[in-house]
Amino acid sequence: MKALRVVAAVLLGAGFAWAFQGKPVNDMCPVKTGEAAKPGITTTFNGKTVAFCCNNCKNTFEADPQRFASKIGPQPRTALNSISDALKAAQEGPKPAMILFMDAGAKSKMWSEMLGDKELDEVFAKVAYAAVLFEKGSDEAKKYSISTAPVLVLVDPTENKSLKTITSPAAKTIKTEVENAIKKLTKK
Repeated sequence: MKALRVVAAVLLGAGFAWAFQGKPVNDMCPVKTGEAAKPGITTTFNGKTVAFCCNNCKNTFEADPQRFASKIGPQPRTALNSISDALKAAQEGPKPAMILFMDAGAKSKMWSEMLGDKELDEVFAKVAYAAVLFEKGSDEAKKYSISTAPVLVLVDPTENKSLKTITSPAAKTIKTEVENAIKKLTKK
């Protein structure tokens, strides 16, 4: 149990958001698109680690990263580190807070990548977003009725009350539910 708490503290201290940030966001080279990327040959682009198949491709990318940016694939969003930070930012909006409860599993990593979909850019402009470590039985998990991770919760920042729990990272679902949450908040 103590080891789990240490891991949690390290992840949160590093901005759990992005525990995945040091790992490459891509599996295939963005320059030679048919080649597998090697995690040891990387550069940083927009705060994310990008891997390449060789140093020549890395140098080509660094010379003109915008040329290859679309070939990197979905990237995790930058998130606030706590629910309280998201609630505070949302109150200034006013807009809903969107909280991603995550663990260190592959499914959570997949969710973070799915949330990087460009289709969701407009959605993320309308919410205050935080990614937090899911701890079964924690006060936060109890408050929002979360029993497993990953899951997204849209929260009314004025009442700190759940508006909707989203269990699928599908862009269409997230867009619809964020729009519904905004409508609920503007009717107040």
